[in-house]
Amino acid sequence: MTVMELLRGATSTSGGPDPRAHQRTLLAGAGAASASALVFVLPALLVWVAASESTVAWTTSLGVGASLWLLGTGAHLDLGATTVTVVPLLFLALAVVGGAWAAIRAVRDSAEDRTVALAGDLLHRPLAFGLGAWALGYAVATALWSLVALAAGPRPVLWTLVVPVVVVPLASAALALTRLLRRRPELAGDRLRRPTWLPEAVRRALRPGVEGAGALLGAGVAVCVGSVAVHHASVGNLQGALAPGLIGGAVLALAQLFVLPNLGLWALSFMAGTGFSAVDGASATWTGSRTSLLPMVPVFGALPAPGAFPGWLPAIVLVPVAIGAFVGWRALRSVARLSTERTKLTVAGVAVVLAAGLIGLLDVVGGASLGQQRLSAIGAPAGAMTLALLVELVAGAAVVLAWDRWKLRR
Repeated sequence: MTVMELLRGATSTSGGPDPRAHQRTLLAGAGAASASALVFVLPALLVWVAASESTVAWTTSLGVGASLWLLGTGAHLDLGATTVTVVPLLFLALAVVGGAWAAIRAVRDSAEDRTVALAGDLLHRPLAFGLGAWALGYAVATALWSLVALAAGPRPVLWTLVVPVVVVPLASAALALTRLLRRRPELAGDRLRRPTWLPEAVRRALRPGVEGAGALLGAGVAVCVGSVAVHHASVGNLQGALAPGLIGGAVLALAQLFVLPNLGLWALSFMAGTGFSAVDGASATWTGSRTSLLPMVPVFGALPAPGAFPGWLPAIVLVPVAIGAFVGWRALRSVARLSTERTKLTVAGVAVVLAAGLIGLLDVVGGASLGQQRLSAIGAPAGAMTLALLVELVAGAAVVLAWDRWKLRR
């Protein structure tokens, strides 16, 4: 390597923007969005090719695929007489995680610079420019796919496009940044590592709150998986009655897998006591289950049989109460052992509010409409479930705080 090449290398790591590198990063962001969209667009086009007698134009199939992808990443679809708002939360999560992986690969060179140049004591300048360019490229590509959907497919609701166009790329970039900073903490300045605008109690409560929300959702998903295992014969009968074929069966199974977290929220609402509704007239609460004419969806075969439930079933509320105790324990571990009771109470309180709030937010994002009339209001009641979970989490955390206080005063 010559002396001039060494000087150029030193200049490139001084923190100034490199237009060519950022152009490549911007294109990488656009490519990541398009690769995610092709998960829906390619099957839609393949169906059009396979349907030799179809009178639908290929552009319509392209628009349908783009619309379904936008639905999977958070947008709602306007079908004229109704609006579909059910967003498959697992696909949304995979889109964010996949975007973060793509963003890390796109900015790898900037993240490995030997010379760290912080911008405003916040972040390594080339890394900040790189992640910004990647997110911009992702947003522009998503906006272009949105135009395709608006022109040739089921029309996405305009205001909901904020989620796939803005929220998803920013969330992916933030997740990528978090992973990069774990490897090289020196890439971030003190103002980013310890944001002064965020109260100390909130900073300490973030991790316990997020862990609590994850535990709640995991409990709901576990109940769903267990119910499917118990009622596997009914689920299999419905799958067989549909006779979807090999490819259709795989697509149907994948679609149900993508909405597994949504169904987990239904089960969590049941545990919390607020119940859920599969369709209008088919619901389940602690008192019992009601049935009605259901869509031919195999997973609905795992719904409880109609009738009254045993009197001991409300004891299932101990699951969110126990998770509240876990949140309280994690909150206590985030503060000093001899911290004041006020500090411990504040951190634990913020953590349980955050856990319940995140579950409520997930339920809102997941949506509650899959069609019109009897399918227009399904799932868990977000507001009631959030309030019920908050009370139950507080009860569990209070037990742990009381135990901690008693131990200190012995």
